[in-house]
Amino acid sequence: MRQRTGWLSIRVLVLGIAVVIALPTAGWAHGVVGKRWFPSTLAVEDPFVSDELSTVVEHIRDPHALETEIEMELTKRLTPNLAIGIGGTRSIIRPRGGHGEEGEEHGHEEDTGTSHGWQNPEFMLRYQFIRNPMRELAATAAINVSPGGIGNRSVGRLSGTTVSPAIQIGKGFGDLPDWADWIKPVAVTTSLGFDLRTNRNNREEDAQHAFGWGVTVMYSVPYLQSFVKDVGLPWPFNRVFPIVEFNGETLISGPEKGSHTAFANPGLIWAGKYMQLGVEAKIPLNDTSGKSVGILGMVHFFLDDIAPDIFTWTPFHGVLGPQTLPR
Repeated sequence: MRQRTGWLSIRVLVLGIAVVIALPTAGWAHGVVGKRWFPSTLAVEDPFVSDELSTVVEHIRDPHALETEIEMELTKRLTPNLAIGIGGTRSIIRPRGGHGEEGEEHGHEEDTGTSHGWQNPEFMLRYQFIRNPMRELAATAAINVSPGGIGNRSVGRLSGTTVSPAIQIGKGFGDLPDWADWIKPVAVTTSLGFDLRTNRNNREEDAQHAFGWGVTVMYSVPYLQSFVKDVGLPWPFNRVFPIVEFNGETLISGPEKGSHTAFANPGLIWAGKYMQLGVEAKIPLNDTSGKSVGILGMVHFFLDDIAPDIFTWTPFHGVLGPQTLPR
């Protein structure tokens, strides 16, 4: 009975996603500046405030384990330029050729040695301080706080608190001259920030500060068809964004100071009116980052379009309404 119920739930979920995808796709949510719509990206934080619910799944094989992370994030605007958010990551680590630790505090171990649990939660505050429609330019300042000691030690939660200030910038190339029409659908975003960790239990690995960076380059097929030239692509291909994201981290303190990781993440994003889907490969660019190629997947819901009277209501500005392109 449990197996039948599980398959039924999966079928209902797939059917629900299919229905949402098939709905009319007029209008856009999320990051709108001028004629440009920026999709939410998988590996690099984007430069917008919004009312959204997102799930990103990452799966990668390293020499010692198969690791799967399910990252969930909910953000809510308080004003047109200010948003708060909460996020959490569920990790599943399956050792290869060995067994996980037994009896971890708050942990849960299976006979196979698989560890699974929650990492430190994350609380977010974001302020968009630039939105220039003529230049298709946007910028946001953000600060995230991850309280220490909350989560499952067996999957790597930190004992100390992490404070992460960052800045994100996005730029579309729609302001290029007409001879560069085919480049106008291109847009780039970047994110630069720090992870500043406290050392609560005198564990050096918990107090390694880090500098994080990310850059994305995307090509907007919707922008091409709407503002450059309609090349006749049918649905669903007219809603696609080919994209490559680069991201990495450099440790700036602690016993591994100076070591860095870097990844290239090529893939595709498809966006409709109420939701967005994405898939990318995760390719390590140096030995520290590993040798195996991973995969990223995203399901992202635009809450401000699904139910604007509910999800865009604020105590300060009333109902903000969905973020859409100008008609």
